[in-house]
Amino acid sequence: MNSPETRFSLIGRLTDHQDDQAWNDFARIYQPMIFRIARRRGLQHADAAEVTQEVLRRVAGAVDRWDHDSEKGSFRGWLYRITRNVTIDHLRRDSKSPVNLDSSCGMGIASFPDPDDRQAKEFEEEYRRSLIALAASRIRNEFQERTWQAFWKSTVEGQSIVDVAKELSMSAGAIYIARSRVMKRMSAEIQSQDHDTINW
Repeated sequence: MNSPETRFSLIGRLTDHQDDQAWNDFARIYQPMIFRIARRRGLQHADAAEVTQEVLRRVAGAVDRWDHDSEKGSFRGWLYRITRNVTIDHLRRDSKSPVNLDSSCGMGIASFPDPDDRQAKEFEEEYRRSLIALAASRIRNEFQERTWQAFWKSTVEGQSIVDVAKELSMSAGAIYIARSRVMKRMSAEIQSQDHDTINW
């Protein structure tokens, strides 16, 4: 699927600290991905949670100064740099000594690509996962269980249509129809949350 870019409309709303809905949407999308990135850098659960909160705190304090027209790049690029810096600061602080790149702490730091490096695809993938998870949580109850399972197993889990049809006692055609209905609704839900359509 293609990488959607966060539209300015949501980020622009974050400058209004009284817009609880915008901040809730932002946290539901970005908090899990920041946490997972921190965990992958070797942080324990509590430390990753602390890093996540610090990233969100910094975003709240600086989002009104983020220039969406700047040549420095996208909002997610800016957020990636904040996440990278907070995580490195945390790893260095906890090491209580100069960082050795051969240590587990050093490996966590070294495994962070430069924020301007296009190799930071991991951050983009986490973003897509978070968008999908948010949309899925909002639309899940709109579908019958078999319809949802047909979608989930064939699209998210990547099982073959034949296997899913057999497991759910449905025809292959019914699986395709169920999958199409859920994907259409999920794309609409993502669009409604001020994000570009995810192309499945």
